[in-house]
Amino acid sequence: MSTTVKQSTRVRRTPSAERGGRGRRPGSPRKGSRAGYGFVTPLMAVFAMFYLWPVIQSVLSSFFTWGLLRPWKPLDTSTWNFAGLDNYRQALTDREFWDAALNSLLWLITFPLLVTAVSLLIAITIWHARRWSALFRTVFVLPMTISLAAAGVIWTFIYNPDRHIGVLNAVLHTLHLDGQLNWGPLHLRTGQWLSDIGTLNLGFTQIHLVNFAVIIAAVWAFAGYGVVTFTAGLSSLPSELLDSAKVDGAGTVQMVRHVIVPHLRAPMRIVFVVSVIFALRTFDIVYVTTQGGPGTDSTVLGLLPWQEAFAYLTTPQAGQAAAVAVLMSAALVVLGFPYLKSMLPRKESR
Repeated sequence: MSTTVKQSTRVRRTPSAERGGRGRRPGSPRKGSRAGYGFVTPLMAVFAMFYLWPVIQSVLSSFFTWGLLRPWKPLDTSTWNFAGLDNYRQALTDREFWDAALNSLLWLITFPLLVTAVSLLIAITIWHARRWSALFRTVFVLPMTISLAAAGVIWTFIYNPDRHIGVLNAVLHTLHLDGQLNWGPLHLRTGQWLSDIGTLNLGFTQIHLVNFAVIIAAVWAFAGYGVVTFTAGLSSLPSELLDSAKVDGAGTVQMVRHVIVPHLRAPMRIVFVVSVIFALRTFDIVYVTTQGGPGTDSTVLGLLPWQEAFAYLTTPQAGQAAAVAVLMSAALVVLGFPYLKSMLPRKESR
């Protein structure tokens, strides 16, 4: 009897009830997603018009031969002079391209390391000093507020070979440190900092030291970003960790090594990857200080497309410049992928 009652009172599940939480209800997520698409559509239209279409146009133009005086137009077949992969072949077999790639590689290695190390040292020093920290932080962050072109102009005065104008040569002359230095593979000549100041012979290749002069100027202008990022990370450092380290007898160096630096791993990764992206697309400070010279000693990949497309208007090398830009963008995407991946939300493990 009791079994019969249970069976009769069992609720018959309708198809909509069987769907349970999967059924649509007023204000369901699908309706909300439609509203979301409506809000995102204008932004996507702007993105497609001003970002996606120029990228597609640049990639397509890299397969044609054209110049700025007779530009390639995607809707005008009379401007089409199909070159196939010749622009890429010429770019990859051009010595200037590989000189620029070597200089860019030097930027990719040294610039992120210097920015991360210098800004981390400055941020920890200011944080540890406490007193006048706001003033010191403002002093080191201030160069970030000016453009890199303006920073390049400032450093052209600092590097000026005339001791009455250039601060660096005046200081070295006062300290009797100017002259030549030949130390193994290193050959350094002070004075002409933005021209031929020497080389570092690695055996398989030769590095022009003028690149380091430009990199130092860029680090000075960009280190403020790292100082701000590391300062934000230090503000979230739990005081209990520092107190525990002090109780255990840790000194300043041990606290920095075992407490502060591990806590700043995420900011260090952000500063390093952003510096890598900046190093690969750098243009303005190189153009203002050396214009890629002397010769191609300081030419970088960010400057090479401009030299090929804009410096010689009468030559139809704009397609090759577009090919260089495509290759550089591909490298930028590959190198920036770890940073973009780290920014994506991670699924929580159950």
